[in-house]
Amino acid sequence: MSQSGVTISKGGAPFTVVKDLSRSSPGAKQALVKSAYVSLNPVDTIMQKYGILIHDWPAVIGSDFCAQVIETGPECTKLKKGDYVYGVCRIGQRSYSPFQETFLVDEDLVFKVEGALTPAQASTIAVGAVTSAFGIIVGAKVPLPAPGAKAPERDEWLIVLGGSGTVGHYAIQIGRLCGYKVAASCSASNKSIAMGFGAQATINNRATPEEQAAEVKSITGGKYSIVFDASGLSHEAAAKMLEATTASPKYYTTVESNQHDMPAGVTSYYVLIAKLGQDDELGKQVNEGTKKMIPSLQAHVISGALTPLEPEVYSGTGFESLVKALGDFGEGKTKGKIVVRLQEE
Repeated sequence: MSQSGVTISKGGAPFTVVKDLSRSSPGAKQALVKSAYVSLNPVDTIMQKYGILIHDWPAVIGSDFCAQVIETGPECTKLKKGDYVYGVCRIGQRSYSPFQETFLVDEDLVFKVEGALTPAQASTIAVGAVTSAFGIIVGAKVPLPAPGAKAPERDEWLIVLGGSGTVGHYAIQIGRLCGYKVAASCSASNKSIAMGFGAQATINNRATPEEQAAEVKSITGGKYSIVFDASGLSHEAAAKMLEATTASPKYYTTVESNQHDMPAGVTSYYVLIAKLGQDDELGKQVNEGTKKMIPSLQAHVISGALTPLEPEVYSGTGFESLVKALGDFGEGKTKGKIVVRLQEE
């Protein structure tokens, strides 16, 4: 059976609407889902522009989604037909990517839409929440509170670099949930955004790395040991900040894949969500970590401890609208968290 979707033929090629994509069948612990909403992230346009992270050509891509279950595999017990799920897709794998009518999900690697959460809101959550959880919970070895609980307030700060973006939004919330005070870097024009996410202080990310480190030390009194770079652009500032604190142990965690030298005594951790669903050693670690954290993260979403970004639903429904939205997003013409409705629910 053929279906419609959006493809790219190679890196740098335009997004194209096609009608001849094959429909997949779910494996034992999988489900076939119907795309409802997708949320746009920088990785979507990076894959299109450079052709990286792609496993199958021509490529169907995407990252954040909300979709409805239409068929389940023979050993799938956590999902049933009609359920709405959201998550991070297997990045760059055609059969698992949401820029098409239907695609596959692994039952252990998706969240269920429950409570007051709408499908459009749900589509904005997973990339940011899972990435932040790996950066803070896994990379910096911070315990995630049990569902319904919040950690006692710590006399310690968590530093989030890139605090006004999607990943920064969830990093701030997870930091607060884990009991930390949070200082977030951002531009002066985005200070109100980061503070609205829950940060208690902001750092000017336009300042030099040395100036940012001095500002962090002034704000925190040196009481911090974790710097999470949610932007993937601030390793120099992170190094200066970790050099300036005497707290121990020290952690530098980042969404960037390129490795950088850090001061002595700093443990570095690189968040590689694009490995989700892969079978190599690193992929298995990401799969197990995601599977382990999803129940708690989902419960914190339902309780309201983790809140979704307010979606900016793009005009129109369907794959032509998706292509237009991707163009506007890639050219920086959009504001807010852009969500595209792909099909009627």
